[in-house]
Amino acid sequence: MSRSYKSAKTAIKETNSLSDSLAETIRNDFKKNLSGLDDAITQRMSEAEQAILESSKAREAMVAGIGSMKKVVERAQRKFSKNNNLAELRATMVEVYTDINRLKLANDKISSDISLILHPNMSAVEAVERFASDLQRFAGTWERIARDIDQSINDLCDDQSPSELIELENYISNQGFDKLVEDLVNIESE
Repeated sequence: MSRSYKSAKTAIKETNSLSDSLAETIRNDFKKNLSGLDDAITQRMSEAEQAILESSKAREAMVAGIGSMKKVVERAQRKFSKNNNLAELRATMVEVYTDINRLKLANDKISSDISLILHPNMSAVEAVERFASDLQRFAGTWERIARDIDQSINDLCDDQSPSELIELENYISNQGFDKLVEDLVNIESE
């Protein structure tokens, strides 16, 4: 199939447009998916940071409270050894056990909050896996566009002799003029 220079130039322009479209599609897909990945990782870090800092603060308060309760128990024990007032010791111990139970409940809440961070709806690894999976899915579209580009280039490449040349050679041969030239070509090649 013979193409004119003008039609070949137009077809190349269309192929270049397809190539630009491929690059733009890849950029947009990356940008959109990278944004989603960034959002997922940022959310994961934000939730983890808040829970970790809150639990650290709560644990520090618990440790301080435990130290204070230990001092209360030691004071109550010294006081009991001096006055043998069992009712007073019992009241202090009930108060301490009430505080211990309160701390256990607080610790359970901390553990529960940390558990949500340790077992999130979507971990950072899962976010990256989803990103990679999405890119792989998009790669199918990119490959299709790339095939269209290659096919367009292949269609534009015409390595066949122009039909006019073939027609001219046939005409010369049909008229018998090829015999005149044949002898001349044989002489020159010797």
